Amino acid sequence: MNACSHVWKMVNVRAGYLVVEGCYHCGARTSFFSDEAGIPVDEYKEGSHFWEYLSSSQAVSFDLRCSKCGETVDLSDMAGLKLSTYDDPDCGVGRLNRDLGRGTSVYVALCLDSRHEGGRCVSDEGVAALTEYFNQRLRPGRKKFVVVPCKLCNDIDLCRGIVIADTGLTEF
Repeated sequence: MNACSHVWKMVNVRAGYLVVEGCYHCGARTSFFSDEAGIPVDEYKEGSHFWEYLSSSQAVSFDLRCSKCGETVDLSDMAGLKLSTYDDPDCGVGRLNRDLGRGTSVYVALCLDSRHEGGRCVSDEGVAALTEYFNQRLRPGRKKFVVVPCKLCNDIDLCRGIVIADTGLTEF
């Protein structure tokens, strides 16, 4: 990111579903964002995986653009955001929730490869821009927000929270 004091706005907003699938052959999990009218529940084979529908939540997909300098942060590597309610001390996100206390909300940026088999997660640039976005209009002394990548979760399947499905996340 550049030296601009960014003022982020949501752009390319799409409502849809965060869909989680599992491979019944090897136990792998994957997730993706779908803006189809209905939730895709098809079973299919891809390479050595046999994917089947496991669950879904309403979600929103978007990018961020600075209204001052025009910089756009591509968030296509993010399948959704989850407000974490997890406090397990053996999990990075749980520890963060406990350490930061009630004055901070921790959002988990959910990537497309929830098992991180490809070694990728939501970009550092995306996580930083999301954190700035959620905090940019807060008054001093108010609750603050921290966004972290899902790779901090010990097991995303156990990470409790609420998937965000609202586009007015920072509207007052």
